[in-house]
Amino acid sequence: MGDVRLAELVDFANGSSHPTEGAGFTTYGANGVIGTSAACNAAPHTTIVGRVGSNCGAVHYSEDRCWVTDNAIIASAKPGVNPRYVYYLLKRLDLNRYRIGSGQPLLTQGLLNRLTARRMTRPEQDSAVAVLGALDDKIAVNARIAALADALVRVRYREAAAAVTASVPLGRVGFPVRSSVPAGRIGRDENYIALEHMPRRRMWLSTWADSSAVGSAKRRFDAGDVLFGKLRPYFHKVGLAFVDGVASTDILVVRPRDAAHRGWLLAALASDEVVAHASAVGDGTRMPRAKWADLAGYEIPWDERQARAFGEFVTPLARRVAAAATETRTLAALRDRLLPDLIP
Repeated sequence: MGDVRLAELVDFANGSSHPTEGAGFTTYGANGVIGTSAACNAAPHTTIVGRVGSNCGAVHYSEDRCWVTDNAIIASAKPGVNPRYVYYLLKRLDLNRYRIGSGQPLLTQGLLNRLTARRMTRPEQDSAVAVLGALDDKIAVNARIAALADALVRVRYREAAAAVTASVPLGRVGFPVRSSVPAGRIGRDENYIALEHMPRRRMWLSTWADSSAVGSAKRRFDAGDVLFGKLRPYFHKVGLAFVDGVASTDILVVRPRDAAHRGWLLAALASDEVVAHASAVGDGTRMPRAKWADLAGYEIPWDERQARAFGEFVTPLARRVAAAATETRTLAALRDRLLPDLIP
């Protein structure tokens, strides 16, 4: 059936800067979700394309109305085109390879409009979307499980902490793991977690990469350790590791002194209070860094019985989220294998 230019399938428009603060709509930047806003500038079933930065060309999809910043491009399906097909088509095209510029790589609407793809009929689009969408829908369910588990742990921790009258320094509950390993001793297939793999204000670390591109010393961690982003701690990147691996040196690796206290340690380190303290005492102005010594002395609510009971509550939740994360990686790999066959 020949090829077709993207301009015949998709309307592209740049996002807008400075969304109104609020919680009504998800806000997307160049690399995906970056927060919420009180207003929207994109319709439901919009595809968002990262416009600037080394990861420009990253593609995301929003079923609901949302706000897209000026670091991204809004891609809307033209009449007669399946909106979700647009998302999978742009994902299939690997847009990052078309970026221009070196200091600040970017994509432009003009460049995107000139790209071509194989023409597909609407029934062919719908058929491909049915298969790929089913996989992504299950991935979305797993993400909701993780988000709900996160919210539940935070609420239960606040309730338990409010009922406690004593406190202890955080360093009495956990200790830092300082096992540094040079790049030459890190296997290419070892799991690697950097700050970019740690979502903001989410206590489950479900994403990681391999170590094939690692070129400097890292810090080893074990499954069950809590990772705390010490660089610009106000980004609130704190989570439980589900796998063994190596972490960026911009991350503190914290291990519970007693495994029964793991849940309490995780919830405390991920709490607004500890993150705010780390942000307040961090060294530096532009790129503040928190130190373990500052965290270790911070007093957190404490009761041995409460901490153990809380750990028994968190453990099965963490296992369920970990199982969902494993399933998500399998589903995502299957989707990516099918994508070039279903949308050639």
